[in-house]
Amino acid sequence: MGFKTNLSAATQNDALKPEGDYECVITAIEEKTTKNGATGLNITMVIRNDVQGQRYGNACLFHTLWKRKEPTEFDMQVNGYGFGQVMALGKAAGLPDGKDYDSLKQFCEELINKPVRATVKHDEYNGKKREIISYINPTKYPDCKHQFKTAAQNNATTSTQQPSLADFETEVLSDDGVPF
Repeated sequence: MGFKTNLSAATQNDALKPEGDYECVITAIEEKTTKNGATGLNITMVIRNDVQGQRYGNACLFHTLWKRKEPTEFDMQVNGYGFGQVMALGKAAGLPDGKDYDSLKQFCEELINKPVRATVKHDEYNGKKREIISYINPTKYPDCKHQFKTAAQNNATTSTQQPSLADFETEVLSDDGVPF
């Protein structure tokens, strides 16, 4: 069966997810730099598809921790990011207290595939509404059975293949969505 184009019916999926808590899995952490020189630790989370009653399963949420302009001695232990923010992320992911790490990269590698609960809020920047993550807390569902999708999937089946940590490479990003 064929069809006829009707461009007046064209839509784009630019709707924001509703504010609230979402059970997620951390899938990637990358350090990137904007054109203006601001460096951030970009955290990608996937909304879990194994939590009953939760909408938007498999959708992504993004969160950035920005390097401090005037880092403290503690901040320098985590490459100039807010030490408290980095520790809060580890606490939310259930990392062990008192464990020694050789580097921030090693710490971030341990965060991959850890379940967390992200609180989404709406914010306005440059006249556009956007989703922001206001809090990352421990999951209420620690037994994670999320099924990751693979790039090769073109049908509705799922796989348990899990993503890996991207290398810490600095890239230049546009300044769209950066609040300064």
